Amino acid sequence: MSFDVIVIGAGSAGITAAFHIAKAGNKVLLVDKAEEKEIGRGLGGGVVKIHAFSGAGFPRPQGDELVSYIETFNIYSPTAKTKKTVNYSSMIIDKYLMTQRLLGYAKEQGVTVLAGKELKLLNVQDDKVTGITTTDQQSFDAKLVIDASGVNSLARRTLPDSFKIEKEIDNKHIARGYLEMLPKVEDTNYLNSYLAVSDGYIWKTATEIGFGSLDHSIDLKARLHAFIDEHIHLKTDSSRSYYGTIPIRQNLYNMVGNGYLAVGDSACMISPIEGAGITTSMAGAKIAADVVNKCLSRNDLSENALWSFNLEYNKTQGSQLAYMDMLRRGVIGLSPDDIDFAFKQDVIMDKDVLDSITGDIANVSTMDKASRVFRGIRRPGILLRMENCMSKSKDLKNHYLNYPTNISGLDEWVKKLNTINNSFS
Repeated sequence: MSFDVIVIGAGSAGITAAFHIAKAGNKVLLVDKAEEKEIGRGLGGGVVKIHAFSGAGFPRPQGDELVSYIETFNIYSPTAKTKKTVNYSSMIIDKYLMTQRLLGYAKEQGVTVLAGKELKLLNVQDDKVTGITTTDQQSFDAKLVIDASGVNSLARRTLPDSFKIEKEIDNKHIARGYLEMLPKVEDTNYLNSYLAVSDGYIWKTATEIGFGSLDHSIDLKARLHAFIDEHIHLKTDSSRSYYGTIPIRQNLYNMVGNGYLAVGDSACMISPIEGAGITTSMAGAKIAADVVNKCLSRNDLSENALWSFNLEYNKTQGSQLAYMDMLRRGVIGLSPDDIDFAFKQDVIMDKDVLDSITGDIANVSTMDKASRVFRGIRRPGILLRMENCMSKSKDLKNHYLNYPTNISGLDEWVKKLNTINNSFS
């Protein structure tokens, strides 16, 4: 059976891409390993920016799908005694109900859903992806395969060696997370994050509390409960718990090849501060769909034709997320004691936190810088580190804004990217 586009993975990214490509009149197959009624099933509510749905062309959640609104984001020091607070217009949604609703929209546009089927391999001919084969030996042809199957994507890992796409995500960039649901939904309008707790971070919403870390040797459940017992003192429902993984890094250097395009977690489209991916993945998938529709109208799904997706994404989403990633590294690289001091003495200010979650380049005035020096005089190394971090963050964002216009410039661009990343630790 032949399609214009096959999308692997019916998460927020995959459904968004499938919806918009089918809406343009193209024949789309959406494949997911879960049975249709189970697609999106899992514990935990999703934190989604207010603008995410309108930006992706969907109505906002209502009814049971909308759990609560978030108005503020509180980032706490490791002792949980000092916090920075910024406005944060977001909402907590029921991910299962959201996914099922978006899946319904996609089907209304004519998307064919193939549920309960797992990918076995990509079909490749003459150095071009031409379709997929499932584990039950069904084969489907397509002009383009969109990989939205997640961080451990089999499709990405089995691409031809000639594709200049990172096949594997280094384990040092894969965070493990563990969450437990709260016994009932709290009447709160904020998101809390506790930094540098036992080599990771704690998050808490109205529905859940969890612990995430890049250190794979940590007992996540034990550390979470130790922190709760010492600092928060709340009851959780340990019978409703969930383990997961998420890539904490900048997006793939290149996300396209002949007949192939990656979005969502497969392309590491993650907000590195919040560790959330629904908003960023939907935005990336909408950009991808717009590019793919233009390519389909010209009947050209080559790497060169799809390259404009890399350009468009990196000049918008990618550059902002890279900036945020460097700021994250700057703060996390401080000792817990230094973070406590920096928060308490306003060496790190509320505006710095806001810049870190919006991707806006921080502009520190001479007067403000002088006052920070005075407040941090007892620990000058903190301010020096944060100044260096902000400088490297700007360099990184500008580098993404100057992404190469074609693949011939990719190697040199990646080389310079590695230089910037390795110049700060």
